[in-house]
Amino acid sequence: MKFTPKVRKAIYAAVAGIVPLLILGGLITDEQSQAIMSSFAAFLTLGATVLAGANVPAEDVTEIEDFTEIETPEIPGE
Repeated sequence: MKFTPKVRKAIYAAVAGIVPLLILGGLITDEQSQAIMSSFAAFLTLGATVLAGANVPAEDVTEIEDFTEIETPEIPGE
């Protein structure tokens, strides 16, 4: 399953709709609901990170500029 923006939005909407009903029904407390929402947010963030890693090409880092020698800039007027 790919966590596209549309899928993530649907999951957030479902969780945001179900959790308050569970609180009203007395099945979970407010503190538990906060933990549930945070867990889902972390899970979806992880999914988005994995999705980005799989679909974004890595940059070529074979050429790295040499910064070992630093030139001191000239100050005008000295």
